[in-house]
Amino acid sequence: MASERSVRVGGSRRTSPGASFDDRPSRAVRTAVQKQGEVSRQRLVDRVDLGIQRPLTLISAPAGFGKSVLVDSWAESYRGPALVRRIAPATDGEPADLLKSVHQVLRADDRQTLVLVVDCGDRMITAEFGRDLDRLLRGYAGRFRVILLTRYDPPLPLHQYRLADAIAEIQAEDLAFTTDEVAALTRAFGLNLTGDQLADLHARTGGWPVGLVFAAMNLAGKSDPGRAIREFRGDTGNVAAYLMAEVLDSQPPELRKFLLRTSLVDVVTPGLAEVLTAHRCDLRSLQFLARGNSFIQPVAGTTDGYSYLALFREFLRAEVLYEEPALVPSLHSAAAAWFARNGQPLEAMHHAVTAGDWRQAARYLVANPDTVAVLIGRRRRQASALLAGFPDEFEGPEPAIARAVLALAEFDVARGTSELRRSDAAVARSDAQDAALVIGMLRAVCATLRPATAADLDGVLATEGRLGTVVPGSPAFHPEARLLIIGCKGRILLRRGDFPAAASAFEDGIALAEDTGADEVLTEFLGLAALAEAIRGRLRRTGELVARATALTAPGTPPGLPRSTLVAAAWMHTDRGEPAAAEELLHRVEDAADSRPDSLIVRAACALVLARQLRARGDVQPAIDELRAARDELRGHGGWFDQALVHEESNLRTGEPVVGQPPAVDDPLDTQVNSWLVQAAEAVRAGNKARGDLYLERALRLAAPEQLRRPFAEAPAVLRQLLEPTGEAARHHAWLRTPSDREPGRAAERHGRSRDQLVITSALTGKEQEVLGYLADLLTTEEIADTMFVSVNTVRSHVRSILRKLGASRRNEAVRRAWELGLLPAQPEN
Repeated sequence: MASERSVRVGGSRRTSPGASFDDRPSRAVRTAVQKQGEVSRQRLVDRVDLGIQRPLTLISAPAGFGKSVLVDSWAESYRGPALVRRIAPATDGEPADLLKSVHQVLRADDRQTLVLVVDCGDRMITAEFGRDLDRLLRGYAGRFRVILLTRYDPPLPLHQYRLADAIAEIQAEDLAFTTDEVAALTRAFGLNLTGDQLADLHARTGGWPVGLVFAAMNLAGKSDPGRAIREFRGDTGNVAAYLMAEVLDSQPPELRKFLLRTSLVDVVTPGLAEVLTAHRCDLRSLQFLARGNSFIQPVAGTTDGYSYLALFREFLRAEVLYEEPALVPSLHSAAAAWFARNGQPLEAMHHAVTAGDWRQAARYLVANPDTVAVLIGRRRRQASALLAGFPDEFEGPEPAIARAVLALAEFDVARGTSELRRSDAAVARSDAQDAALVIGMLRAVCATLRPATAADLDGVLATEGRLGTVVPGSPAFHPEARLLIIGCKGRILLRRGDFPAAASAFEDGIALAEDTGADEVLTEFLGLAALAEAIRGRLRRTGELVARATALTAPGTPPGLPRSTLVAAAWMHTDRGEPAAAEELLHRVEDAADSRPDSLIVRAACALVLARQLRARGDVQPAIDELRAARDELRGHGGWFDQALVHEESNLRTGEPVVGQPPAVDDPLDTQVNSWLVQAAEAVRAGNKARGDLYLERALRLAAPEQLRRPFAEAPAVLRQLLEPTGEAARHHAWLRTPSDREPGRAAERHGRSRDQLVITSALTGKEQEVLGYLADLLTTEEIADTMFVSVNTVRSHVRSILRKLGASRRNEAVRRAWELGLLPAQPEN
């Protein structure tokens, strides 16, 4: 038996469990982990303790995952009755020696239990050795147990052991360090890293213990640990030397070739591996590699995707460039063609660019309209990185389109427009008519970055029509292209002041983004839809959209709520006469994420809200200054917002609403309400108080469902006496008073809810509104069921939904809340 030692804890014989059995290169690293960077990993020691209750404990992982260190730690703390022996089987060892030795130990004492630790190191045990182990495990069931440390699945009938629940398995994902263990390790090295730095280090190394030790050694003495973590790589220094000696050099030639060539892609699949290696590869082959010495693991969310540990991938890519530099471009070209065939155009473009084939990259861009979606949100950086350096000398529609995408990713509208003109001319001279769709999409993007004309809107609608002819779910359906066009259309309509159409466009985009899982676009569209609805005066709908956007965004994580969402919420609170909530939201706007196409209109909307806040405090001149500053920034590019800024300034100068022609039904709600207020004021001034009261009542009824209070606070002076808190109007319209007016400092706190929660509620359905009315009339559940001709359970379901949406715990509380929100006629007098 090779390299044997015995441990009988609690008996008369014992040798140090930390003693080495061979001179493998990993010994120095193990020593560093155990001494300088010693970390308690009791969770794994406990798993070994539980594992030896079964015949076989298999600890299988690539090099440097701490298999030997774990067993050493376990043996050090083991206090059980079993005799523990550890061997490192030599390549020329006789299996018969093992059989004979185990027989001798177990026959010497029929009460003795033997735990044999077989540390294979970088060797794979022979089939004969495996058969002997299996025979011993079955022959001495309960008295002979094995802990097998290996980099490869051993030649044992593992499926039978699993079926009989006779095996405990500890694999690489179990041995990988957790974030807490990374923190303990770095502290042992004298490092004091922040939470974000620890998370980055964990992600960079994948929790690989040896990689973490090398990283901790590298971080020592660094003034900028965050940067050092980002720059820690697997293709240089100690990590590269370790991976070469411990991993790559021990591989057979065919597997070595496989590892090097497939490292050029981020996710390896069987089909892609076949293209890169020119050898057949099936899913079983990748599964075998994942359980062997290859640092490759399944990719979550895929059925056949595998990826290398980041440090190992970097090492392999550097090595293949060193060993086969002339082959690498052709491998990237082959990968590009495979990705293009399999509907991944951006990956195809990336590999074509890496291969230096710019023309082919441009063809991949034009062939799939979804690639233009790199111009959405933060993905613009991806477009800039992908197409940076695209040569100017290439002619034709595809290169011109690629350069236009690069220009628009950097918001260079002039250059983008120029390249699109070149692409138009090239299309006219060629048969590349398919490029017309992509050109139309890029023109739509241009229209959102400059003043859009009616022709621009027509072009966007035409492009949307072409995309809309394809049935969802078909191979030709382009959801990301549709999201881009919907966003362009909604933004143009928003700037033109067609708020119902803009809101409708964004609602379509919200539905599509939800269906396709495009969360960033979904958050953007929710914010823009909320802004459109706030300007329209649909404040309840604004609250719902803001609440949905907030629920999608975890606090403190990028990109956070977009500015459009915050400004929409501030607009809502301002219109409802809740300045404190609005002011807090405006403070958050400066630090919020911004979308360049939305920046001008959001800036204008923010100025309007802030001016109204200043006006409410009596700061008229600062409000005018704010409006003028916003107008200067827009420089006539704001469309409806330019006019709104001028109109708001006129209101500030006159001190009363300025209303021109009678409002249309699609005009913003505050415009309609102000129109009735101006007519009411004129009637009162003319001595016709009855008509004035009628017009005032119409304004109040129009504003009540949305709790639009601001126009009444800014109403002509002649009406303010009628709107006094003790007046008739306020008595019949309790919603005019904010919660703080009715019960200062306690309205929101009484039921443990914030003001935002009080304001933002989900809309009631028609049936729920009907049930709410009956609750206000004090009908019982049975009486409501009889009146509505529905079951009692149906009524109870409606009541539960009403309580949830209104944030109430009892029926009478829900009714009071509904009176405050204007969801019910005025509260009857006592």
